Amino acid sequence: MSKLCVLLVLVVLVAAIEADGGRRRPPCAGRCNKKDLLSRRTVCIRDSRTKTCTKLLACRLREKNCARRDNGLEPVKQTCVTRCRNILGGSGASGRCAPRLRTPSPVSHDGKRVRECRQRRCLEDKVASCWTDRQGGCSVQSRCEARRRNCSRKPTNQWIRTEQWRCSGIIQGEGGRRCRTRTIIDKD
Repeated sequence: MSKLCVLLVLVVLVAAIEADGGRRRPPCAGRCNKKDLLSRRTVCIRDSRTKTCTKLLACRLREKNCARRDNGLEPVKQTCVTRCRNILGGSGASGRCAPRLRTPSPVSHDGKRVRECRQRRCLEDKVASCWTDRQGGCSVQSRCEARRRNCSRKPTNQWIRTEQWRCSGIIQGEGGRRCRTRTIIDKD
């Protein structure tokens, strides 16, 4: 009778494993080891709802995300370390988030406009001439090159065509150099 009970338990166990096999996740590989705990490198996580930031060891964040994953919750994402710069203490310390150091680039809003401007076809791409900007820089470039460069420049500092003598000594493709201020007079 004991062999029959053992066999019945094994059959039930195998059936339970097969039924659960498709839903079971592999064990999380984010556990801290001794080397991780000795490291002083911390990451910063931000709770957007309460506007608080927390310093954590990188492995502690992995452990936290493993536990959240096992409970069916979204993982916690880390933010820029500078947001935790006002928080004193080591791993596990929390406090109010510091303001961001970097502001978004103003060009990012116009990214599509700049891209479309640069992709416009241009037929006059052969003849190079002298172009100047408001800062006193000169460049030898074609009309198409000037138009493409002006796509990403401010309206107050566009490349405009100028006299050819102002670019003497500048080679095409060399970039911007200081413009000449006086004409060169050749003596016979």
